[in-house]
Amino acid sequence: MDIVCNIDDSYTKYCVVMMTSLFENNKGEDLNIHIIASDLLPANLSILSDVVEKKYSHKLYCYLVGDSLLSGFPIEDKSHISISTYYRLFLSSILPKDLPKVIYLDCDLLVRGSIRELWEQNVEGYAIGCVEDMWSGKADNYSRLHYDSLFSYFNAGVLLANLDYWRKSNFEEKALDYIRKYPERLLFNDQDVLNAIFHNQKVFISFKWNMQDGFFRQKRRLRKDVWSELDKELKCPIIIHYTGSKKPWNYKSMHPYKSEYFNYLDMTRWKGERPEIDYLFYLKKILDDVFCFLSLTKPKYRKIR
Repeated sequence: MDIVCNIDDSYTKYCVVMMTSLFENNKGEDLNIHIIASDLLPANLSILSDVVEKKYSHKLYCYLVGDSLLSGFPIEDKSHISISTYYRLFLSSILPKDLPKVIYLDCDLLVRGSIRELWEQNVEGYAIGCVEDMWSGKADNYSRLHYDSLFSYFNAGVLLANLDYWRKSNFEEKALDYIRKYPERLLFNDQDVLNAIFHNQKVFISFKWNMQDGFFRQKRRLRKDVWSELDKELKCPIIIHYTGSKKPWNYKSMHPYKSEYFNYLDMTRWKGERPEIDYLFYLKKILDDVFCFLSLTKPKYRKIR
């Protein structure tokens, strides 16, 4: 199986934690790990090699492609999203031409089980296999990107990418053209580009492959007609995706699977590391828990059994 990640130096640690969860729960699989970055410090390259090749005996391929490829690409100031996310658009040319498909994984997630079933999903005739985004019910997505909401909107953090399809359809050329013509439409960066071009060339896969933060919330922003299916998948998610700015390594995170993230972090060189606590925030959390217990307010997250 071929697994791809986009990172920069600041995300090396999170990439290692994600890969540790992947390797621990996919023992017996032969995995090729492809890392795409503009550049990486030698120390971080060494860390990645130690984990992938020495500790877990998988193969590591790094593609340091420089900054010029993303020159002028739109990105919000002070965004928690790195501009390196745009490298996701260039998988078919950066990666070897003989790779027919890959699994793309963001680094802010955990893999809690085997991904063999994901790898074997049939995407023949489609650009990607993907999961609906937690904000797919938001009308702005469709008015902004100018396509019908019947096609819905997917999250790009976990993709089964049919690279043969990308190459045959000249996707990269279309993506660059879209960015040049419509930079004002791109609120969610390359994810918007992928949706704009592939909205009618994708196949939805089970929610368990990309269980996003918003799926656990009491208040949901995706189509109500998929809620019953989502509730079933909530019981056994394979991939937990910590979407949004409040990652588990931030003290403000209240994610129900926050503690599980640290189980895997403690298998790495950063064992024992935890975010510094803001005690005013901690006090607010205690008060919120009391109010919820007294039924004065509702919890933000659903109960997970």
